[in-house]
Parts: sequence; C-alpha cells; structure tokens
Amino acid sequence: MTMRRVFYRLLWVAVFALPLWVLLGRAFFGVPLGLQFVGQLLLVPLLFVGQAIATGVVVGRRSVRRSRAVSWPDAGLLTLSWLGQLGLGFFIVDGSAGSTSASAFTQVAGGASSLDLSTALFALCAVVTIAAGVGLFACALWQFAREARARMASSLADLERAASGTGAAAGRVPRHDHDAPVITITPRG
Repeated sequence: MTMRRVFYRLLWVAVFALPLWVLLGRAFFGVPLGLQFVGQLLLVPLLFVGQAIATGVVVGRRSVRRSRAVSWPDAGLLTLSWLGQLGLGFFIVDGSAGSTSASAFTQVAGGASSLDLSTALFALCAVVTIAAGVGLFACALWQFAREARARMASSLADLERAASGTGAAAGRVPRHDHDAPVITITPRG
C-alpha cells in the first residue's frame, strides 16, 4: 500500500517533470540542442496533455481519492510510462549543424560508437511510453466505469428498498392503517 501511495503523491509532479525532462534532459549532459529540439517543442506538449488526461482519470476515481493510493494495474502502467519517458530524455539523439549528433547516453557511454544503440533505445522508449500511456488511460477508464456502475447499482438498490417501504433504507415500518389522518392541500385560485 505504501508504494501505491507514493505513486499517488508523484502523479502530478510527474505530469510536469517528465515532459520537461524529455525536452531538456540531454542538455544537462552537454548535448547541443539542435533540430530535434524544434520537433520536441511540438510533440512534448502532446505528451504533457496525454499524461495529464490519464492522470486525471486515475485521480477521478473515488477509490483512489479515498485511499490516496493508485491501484496495482495503475502502478505498473505508471512505472512503464515513467521509465519510458526517462529513457526518452536520456537516449534521444540531437545535434546542431556545427556539431556531431549525440545524446545523453552517448556522452556517458563514450562517443559516436554508441549512437546507433542510443537511437534504438530511444525508439524502444518511445514505443513503451506510448503503449503504457494508452494502456493507463484505457485501464483507468475501465476501472472508473466499473466503480461508477457499482455505485449506481447500490444507489438504485437503496432507492428501490426505500420506495417499497422495506428494509433499513426506509427507516420505519410501513403503516397500512386506514384510520390515519389524511392531509389535503388545495391550491388557492
């Protein structure tokens, strides 16, 4: 339960921090921001919006808000999505016209020999991020619908018990006394 609560607390932080990491992660390792950065200026906001929507659906569930913990499927998909985004910022290859292409990984691993591996790992991270994000949204929406259906069924059962006059929902024993007073309200007019 503790780990699921940690995920709950990190949800909105990750919505802002991880897209920023994808946008600027390689700059921390001394990689020049080149043409890839221009493309990311257009795509990273989509990543932010998609992650914010999926997070909103997760937090929108009453069980998550009440327990302040995400479900285990949410935790697994969030882990995949977050690891994928961390990898995107680390493996994305960029370079300007005046310098060679590089990524944070190639800076750490030692040069151009790891450029192909960095590109392949970036592609893998992109697929994992997209698949986990779509999976998180679908899973959270399914859980949301399941919880809403259960609450609706419970409410309808309570209303039915109250309307029939039986059970604890009515709060009293029904009276079938024909001698009971009848109050009639007639409108003025």
